[in-house]
Amino acid sequence: MERQDHLKRDKLKPKSVIVFLILLAANVQGAPFLGELSLSAAANGAAKSDIAMITRYLPALEYQSTLAESWDYDVEVRWQLQWGGQVDTLDNSGIITDPYRVALNLQSANSEYVIGLQKINFGPARLLRPLMWFDSINPTDPLALTSGVTGISAKFHYDFGWSSQAWLFLPGDPIGWEGFPDQDGTFETGGRISMPNNMGQLGISTHWRIADASSISPDDPDLYEGRIGVDGFWDVGIGLWVESVYKNQQLSDSPFMQQLQTTIGGDYTFWVGNGVLLITEHMLINIWDSPVIDDTNRLISTVMTSYSPTMFDQLSLMLFMDWETNTPLAYMSWGQTYDSFRFTLGAFYTDVDDPQDSNTGLSSNFSGKGIQLIVAYNH
Repeated sequence: MERQDHLKRDKLKPKSVIVFLILLAANVQGAPFLGELSLSAAANGAAKSDIAMITRYLPALEYQSTLAESWDYDVEVRWQLQWGGQVDTLDNSGIITDPYRVALNLQSANSEYVIGLQKINFGPARLLRPLMWFDSINPTDPLALTSGVTGISAKFHYDFGWSSQAWLFLPGDPIGWEGFPDQDGTFETGGRISMPNNMGQLGISTHWRIADASSISPDDPDLYEGRIGVDGFWDVGIGLWVESVYKNQQLSDSPFMQQLQTTIGGDYTFWVGNGVLLITEHMLINIWDSPVIDDTNRLISTVMTSYSPTMFDQLSLMLFMDWETNTPLAYMSWGQTYDSFRFTLGAFYTDVDDPQDSNTGLSSNFSGKGIQLIVAYNH
């Protein structure tokens, strides 16, 4: 099921920000009460210890209004109520109550500002995403649940078609590809420029933070991390894209790691029946100049195909392969979507014994082989 460590980052600091935004959303006239109730279950055997379940409710309050003649605003408050774990050990310790989204969004004709706990993602890659900096969306999760980041982001649109984005975040737990939490008392900051053109779009992104590496370097815990990413998407009859991120990590008095992640991918729709979508991506991970990790050149490949036989149904198949460890992952699903309900039945197979083991190179919620059932109700 979803990794529990990804849920920790959702705690807003300071708490007064949560209280202010919740009260603002709860007391405005006509604010609609929304929510999503879901049950997820996965089993790789018949014993109770082989079955995991998560029940989650995301109640939400949303409100939109006009602040001034040229400014609109909306408030989003979503809380997460979750209970789950292995069936043989279910108890109250598996209860999680955390903010999921708490954000104030200010919009004008050419700009947007978001303050609070928010979701940010960008980049053209679909499954193997080097630019997965601020989310942890798993491609096998039809609900696309992810923790967020807390802070301020701003986006500006220009008359010639370009846009720019900047952000300043409070420290939090690891998210995306991060291996260490942020150092207390620091900030994360960065930005992005998107440049559309006649054939597609180019993007340049950068980010900087100080991580807490005390778990492996207690005498020198400040880990200075800088990232720069470039990406592009082109529509030339088939869709083609590339994402590449260079990351440099330095301790106060010595280098720690340099890493380059590059994904190339493409998609094409074969007009058979209602259309068969085929996506393929290949990610190369290079790591060097590290005293704690051997130099690595790792290739991960994935192929995904999906087909909708009716307007309510979708069939999909995902195949992942880590060529360094010869670790496969296959996931096949059948989903049905109605006005308020969504059903997904899946089957998986992998050689990964521990889905939390990052050394496999594959981000997976599964181990062994088994089935998955997800039922969601939206109101």
